[in-house]
Amino acid sequence: MAIKKILLASSLLIASSLAVPAFSANLVCQLNVKSGGQVMGNGTSSCNGIDFSFGSSTSGSWSITNITKSIDRIHWIKGCSSGLSCSVTVRAYSSNEAQAYIHYDDGSIEYVEADMWYETGY
Repeated sequence: MAIKKILLASSLLIASSLAVPAFSANLVCQLNVKSGGQVMGNGTSSCNGIDFSFGSSTSGSWSITNITKSIDRIHWIKGCSSGLSCSVTVRAYSSNEAQAYIHYDDGSIEYVEADMWYETGY
């Protein structure tokens, strides 16, 4: 009987360590560089790109994706002012971050964040 209890306790510990988090929303970025440039990470939480336009900015967007529960509201700290997505101006050589709290109907709250980095010229 003691062996069964040890095996049951061990299996419960292993199962709890493999549990999938209850939250699954993502804050993703989309960076649009000028013609001839390259972007890495579009559709993830960390985008970076470079072009040779020698401008000071380009365009991009933030989107919250993979929401699996009903949303009460979204509190944007950085990035957008409202909604699930927005278009933004991405400044070269500076911090371009987005952060938001997703408040769900069931009372739970999820924090999401993402960043973009843009370089232009040498």
